[in-house]
Amino acid sequence: MLKEKKISVIGGGKMGETLITRFLSTGTLKKEQLFVSDKHESRITYFEKNFGVKGSTDNTEVVKEADIILLCIKPQIASDVIAGIRESVNPDQLVISIMAGVTLKQLQKSFVLPLPVIRAMPNTPCEIGAGMTVLASGNATNGKHIQRAEELFSSVGKTMVLEEKHFDAVTGLSASGPAFIYMVIEALAEGGVKCGLPRDVSTTLVAQTCLGAARMVAETNQHPAILKDHVTTPAGCTIDGLLKLEEGGLRVTLIKAVDEAARRAKELGKE
Repeated sequence: MLKEKKISVIGGGKMGETLITRFLSTGTLKKEQLFVSDKHESRITYFEKNFGVKGSTDNTEVVKEADIILLCIKPQIASDVIAGIRESVNPDQLVISIMAGVTLKQLQKSFVLPLPVIRAMPNTPCEIGAGMTVLASGNATNGKHIQRAEELFSSVGKTMVLEEKHFDAVTGLSASGPAFIYMVIEALAEGGVKCGLPRDVSTTLVAQTCLGAARMVAETNQHPAILKDHVTTPAGCTIDGLLKLEEGGLRVTLIKAVDEAARRAKELGKE
């Protein structure tokens, strides 16, 4: 689906670089298929030197020849960036936006033309190919457009297609979620240190424990509560630890964290 297609990445920040890195390292795209734009000349030099990818500080220059345009920019500057490239796009191009809070309706209205538009919400574990990307398609898209988007983002992890109404929740959960998990990992590692473990040992134990637990959920398809009960033996040490977690309100706090992040995602589209 992507052979011979030209992809332009608008925004050479952290996620833009992550996507380009994975597209190339997995063989999903060749360097000749990729173009990148960024407002900083130093970033363009960086991409050209380290990836062999052509770039420009002029968004319109990299958009004109593209089959797929990836908007890897902050939602706060969306209107200015789109206004700058609006006259250079055409209905044969596919636009994919990774901006939080900016709806398909807003995107389509901004471009004026009835362009095929897809929203994508990836997360930072894309950097190691363990990401989660959720996709939603606009009215002018078809099955081939979705297939192209899935092929692109499959190079950075798993993909899922959902209705756009779920996107704020997705942003609060899978996009913001890694930060919540890192805090949990950090806290558990501190617990190991308190009990006498060297910090590096404690962090390794926690990271592998979380990785294993996540794989158990993903690969067994059992409810987390059931898997939790498998660890919790009668009158054992785990139940005492779980009681402390409940006492500290961990469950409710995490629910509120996702809800708050989702609320903020909705606000971003209105700014």
